[in-house]
Amino acid sequence: MKPRRRQHASSQRGIALVVVMVMLLLTTFVLLASNRVGWLNEKLVGSESDHERAFAAAEALIRDAEMDISGRQSNGQPCAGNASFTGCRAANAAYFPYGKGDDDLDIIATRLAPGFMGICRQGICLPVTTTQLETAGAWTAQLANMQAAGASYGQFTGATQGAAGNPLLTAGQARYWVEVFRYPEIFTNEGIATSTQLPVADHPFVYRITAYVQGRKPGTQVRLRSVFVPYLERDFD
Repeated sequence: MKPRRRQHASSQRGIALVVVMVMLLLTTFVLLASNRVGWLNEKLVGSESDHERAFAAAEALIRDAEMDISGRQSNGQPCAGNASFTGCRAANAAYFPYGKGDDDLDIIATRLAPGFMGICRQGICLPVTTTQLETAGAWTAQLANMQAAGASYGQFTGATQGAAGNPLLTAGQARYWVEVFRYPEIFTNEGIATSTQLPVADHPFVYRITAYVQGRKPGTQVRLRSVFVPYLERDFD
């Protein structure tokens, strides 16, 4: 009888060992699953935060571009008070048109000619149609060349990245471009809604601003667009 008891006890110990091993294995699986869920949540939160930061930077770029178009510094004061500047742009540089004739456009076109596609330089573009840059793949296939022809935050208005409090507002990660269209052309070409507010006759220009920001993560890219009419017809009624 004693040998049988020893054999039964040995069998129980073997079963208990198997149960313990199975429990350890299950515990390991649970811990690994929990760690993976935590890692995924952290990654999602990081990506969302990066996107929100990039979106905020793009909005800041659009506001900066509006100040540039209006010829004002970030503090609201005129960019320059002497004849060597046109708005925020120095002499012999591309600038935003201020007259209603074609003289300004002819001068600007000449100064943009050395730039990207002969129509974009220092953040100012004079495309023939509202879809020219899209068709040329400027925002995708030729993004690097397009960025080189863009303007950075505060480049012409004096705004500083530190004051904005967004680390993405640096020259290498954030750019804006302003496409200049005469008022009649904005309605005859596709690309901008006909609900755009009308400009005054003395300044018949509508500006389409595009802001592009590359986030910290390679997959975070934000492109915002806004239509800006600095001198509205209703303001002079």
